[in-house]
Amino acid sequence: MKRDGMAGPLYRLVYCSRNGGTSSENLAREVEAILEPARRRNEGAGLTGALLASASGFAQVLEGPREAIDQAFQRISADPRHADVSVLTFAPAPRRLFPDAPLAFCGDFRAGALDPLAGILADTTRGDDRAMTGGDLLRLLVRLVRADRDWAA
Repeated sequence: MKRDGMAGPLYRLVYCSRNGGTSSENLAREVEAILEPARRRNEGAGLTGALLASASGFAQVLEGPREAIDQAFQRISADPRHADVSVLTFAPAPRRLFPDAPLAFCGDFRAGALDPLAGILADTTRGDDRAMTGGDLLRLLVRLVRADRDWAA
């Protein structure tokens, strides 16, 4: 799914959020249930990107037309599985970093699994700053996508 030739300017959104309270046991099932519909919706809207999900939260990059990103982000922000949603970057982008992925995904919810977001999601309810910038998170997602050949695109 190459989308580089789409009409209009390309935008990129990077956000993170905390797990809205879904238990680790149920989170894997819930995320799996939304992946295919989200991929179909993203492909139809001209969106590409990647999602990292863990017991502590979510980090995602979306690339595509501004209106499509706005609509997707409205759905995400209203989803009770997300809490403390924070936009880290939303700006025009020169090119897609995930041109063939309507929604690449990485997540491991097993007990004792590495949680790459645990140290990233600072407690903003106490006034702490996020521990990572949008650029930092974007580089992490690109590195994970390139490193993991099991990502579903």
